[in-house]
Amino acid sequence: MTINNRLFLFSLLLVAMLAALAPHMAHGQSKTTYEERELGFDAFDESQPDVTGLWFHIEQGQKSLANDEYGRLRYQYPSWQPSKPLQNALDRLNNLSRAKQGAGQKGASQQGASQQGSGSQTASSEKELVSNEPSSVSNAPKSPLVFFAEKTPQARRQISNTEFNKLVALAEKESLPNFYLLMGWAAIDRGKLNVARTQFESTLVLSPNEVQRRSAQQGLETITTFIVNSAIQQRDIEQLARLLASGKSNKDGGANASLITSLVEGSAWRKYNEDAYSEAYELFVLSQNADGQYLSLSAQQKHVRARQFACSIDTERFLRRCADGLAQQQLYLYEDGDYKSSIETAQQLGDIRALTLDELTLLGWAAAKYGDGETATLAFEKVLKQNPDNDVIAGELVRLNSNNRLKLNQLASTFPAVNTRRQAQVNSSAWPRKQFLLSYINADTRSTTAQTKDAFSVVSGITTRSRSGQSGLGNFDVLTSYIGIGDIYKGWQWRVFLDYKQFYSGAAPSGAWLGDDLLGDGVRSAVSNNITGFEDKGLRADIAYQDVGFNFYANVEYGMFDQPVNADITGQISATWFLPKLTLATTLFRYPKEDSMLSQTGSFNARNVDAWGYVLEDGIRGLAAYELAPRWSVAGTFQVSTMDGETVDSNTAFSVRGDVSYDIATDVSDMLDYWRVGPFASYSGYKHNRSGFTYGNGGYFSPNYFLSLGLYSELLTLEALNWQLKLSNSIALSRLEQTEDSRFPLIASSDLESDADPSVALPYSETTGLSGNFLAEAQYRIGSDWIVAGYMSKAFAVEYQAFEAGIQLRWRGGQGSGVTSDELLLSSPRLRGFAL
Repeated sequence: MTINNRLFLFSLLLVAMLAALAPHMAHGQSKTTYEERELGFDAFDESQPDVTGLWFHIEQGQKSLANDEYGRLRYQYPSWQPSKPLQNALDRLNNLSRAKQGAGQKGASQQGASQQGSGSQTASSEKELVSNEPSSVSNAPKSPLVFFAEKTPQARRQISNTEFNKLVALAEKESLPNFYLLMGWAAIDRGKLNVARTQFESTLVLSPNEVQRRSAQQGLETITTFIVNSAIQQRDIEQLARLLASGKSNKDGGANASLITSLVEGSAWRKYNEDAYSEAYELFVLSQNADGQYLSLSAQQKHVRARQFACSIDTERFLRRCADGLAQQQLYLYEDGDYKSSIETAQQLGDIRALTLDELTLLGWAAAKYGDGETATLAFEKVLKQNPDNDVIAGELVRLNSNNRLKLNQLASTFPAVNTRRQAQVNSSAWPRKQFLLSYINADTRSTTAQTKDAFSVVSGITTRSRSGQSGLGNFDVLTSYIGIGDIYKGWQWRVFLDYKQFYSGAAPSGAWLGDDLLGDGVRSAVSNNITGFEDKGLRADIAYQDVGFNFYANVEYGMFDQPVNADITGQISATWFLPKLTLATTLFRYPKEDSMLSQTGSFNARNVDAWGYVLEDGIRGLAAYELAPRWSVAGTFQVSTMDGETVDSNTAFSVRGDVSYDIATDVSDMLDYWRVGPFASYSGYKHNRSGFTYGNGGYFSPNYFLSLGLYSELLTLEALNWQLKLSNSIALSRLEQTEDSRFPLIASSDLESDADPSVALPYSETTGLSGNFLAEAQYRIGSDWIVAGYMSKAFAVEYQAFEAGIQLRWRGGQGSGVTSDELLLSSPRLRGFAL
């Protein structure tokens, strides 16, 4: 057999081996595609297959092998479109073979040749067509390598290792590329990868033929494929890492590393598709496939790691994934109650892209629950800009900024929904708290329907007050007529009054101590000519303001102008805070003691010469009321004060009272606003007894202590009707003690005639008895502009009785169909003592 014939047979063998090993070799060329279905990733482009083997089969006229290789490539690469030259060459091969086969069959039929002859002729013709070699036969002996090439694949595998090693040595001795290729592929078939590598590397060194070089290179890639696939199956990550590192370091490392990476990556996607996400992640890390790493982590529910990984890559795709992960993390943290971390996550997300409406809303709620009002407000503002009709968010903005009036006003002016919720929230609390001015300003329908508050008003009235006692001393009658005007300016209610008062006490009887003398002692005068009463004028003004959870009131008064002792400016400042279940109030005040003419205006001594008295009380009072439960409440008040007057010794006082009440209104009548009943206890005491009417004393009730235990009742009919009634009653058991004190406290005891003389000391007294009070207030709307109001009060205590009454006619422009309890006469903060 000639060398050419031997080479032809070897080529046929080589091609057959390549076809047999094609499945293994395909791994070196495969590129698995993956389409991200839900995350919007573009599918990876498939690379074009290596058609070197297919061209080899076509060039050698190997139709069957060529068609098999073509079918394998089409199956492996469904989207591959063969080039026109390749398709034409394959078509020529198939058409030419069919033509030759048809011609042979026709010749055999015409000549009547035997079946064996026909077969020989056909085989000879095909051999000539495929090999294009001369049909001459050499008588030279065949090489063992040629014999080995002519064997079937099964027969080649069955030779012993010793015989195989001899063939390898012979191939190295012959040093021909075809023999190297033969033994290289045979070594692969026997699993001797190192031997195969040596054979293929020798082919690359010796052969100038491109087809042979490609076959050798494909053999080396097949070896790499076997090694890599084996490591993948054994999950030997360390070996895979070494293979990748070695592939990058050798001279052909670019191609080798690319092959290894492709194999690892392809296996990773297969693991991913098989739901083996942990194994897939390991392989994706080796192949440095960022998409695969992210998807594998996400599929394992390792959202935090997936998000951190995505945020570490600065590409548009991964920034999107980072943002999606942060959005998911924001929600999870909020649901777990970790509001601070949820806020921080949302802020990180905001650095990447603008937050969505839902993300802004979630940020706002997290900040609100964490107590970060500023962050919550900023987030909710953005929510309302996108959804201005969101009533819930508007209400939360009102709540968050309830103590920031400036910000709340800005929000209310920007967002109508906030303004509506602010008004509704204010009105829902203002009406029960009797803040009718605030309710009216916030356009509460109940208030605006009841009466106009912000119109000019004129009031006129008369009051009377009398206190029982000894004429000229404890007896005291006051009749006051007044006229006033008022209006509202920027939410502030103001009023100015002109008072005209008549005071009457009467003449002190004979035998009474007055000034510096005992009347009727026959020494200086038998008849008293002290002041018995007078008339005078005064001015007073007040302002009131109501805000959400807060009331303020102040008044100032100057009068009377021509009283016996020079008049002073008096008044009070009061504030009230409304908390969810607690009401707190405090008042600073300076007022005359209104127990007698001596204490309220001053008086003269028996000779009508020297004036003294006019005791001013400066102090502070406080109130706290707490709602224990629906309809149950407790309250406490206290007062601390000092008293000073003209030629009157100073004094101090302290008082405290506690109440428990239960509202029975709903059990009695639906016409009642409330009806509170319950027990009370009160205590008051003065440091000195200054109830006398001599120099140094002030003529005011000042027991050492006054203690009461009793029951009280107070009811109010409904608001906003055209009439209203308020009734207050109390009854108690009281005990008082008035200590023995100096009748002339400003005179040193050494200057008195005798310390033991009872005439120089106020007598000691101690009394126990019943005390009580009855008060009725009412008002009635005559028309849309006119209201008439009045009150009457009767009080009694141990050795004490008092009576008060008053009536007022009020005109105010505007419309109205009802009345509210803030305009009951004794509900004025000036008389009540607190800005309630």
